[in-house]
Amino acid sequence: MKKEMNISITEIFMSKAGIGNKGFDRCFHGTIRREKDADGNPVVYGKIKVNDGYIYATAKDQWELGDKLDSMVIMILDDGLHASVGRNSIIANTLFSLN
Repeated sequence: MKKEMNISITEIFMSKAGIGNKGFDRCFHGTIRREKDADGNPVVYGKIKVNDGYIYATAKDQWELGDKLDSMVIMILDDGLHASVGRNSIIANTLFSLN
């Protein structure tokens, strides 16, 4: 009797703040997941931890995904995207972020 293997393959992805060889001192790693949409077109989902937060993006391929994640890393590191917690509101005794 052949035993089934329970294996999950995770694809590691990198994002950096800089163009070309510049920016490799500001690199962050995460994971990507590949799926297909309802029409059968490929979709790639990325999740990368940058400092104390995560960035998420979706794209049609890993090249577009890389461009989006690289841009977000630059916005976080150079433009202070996560520097402010923003405004909050209490609704039904629960704190909600108003992004």
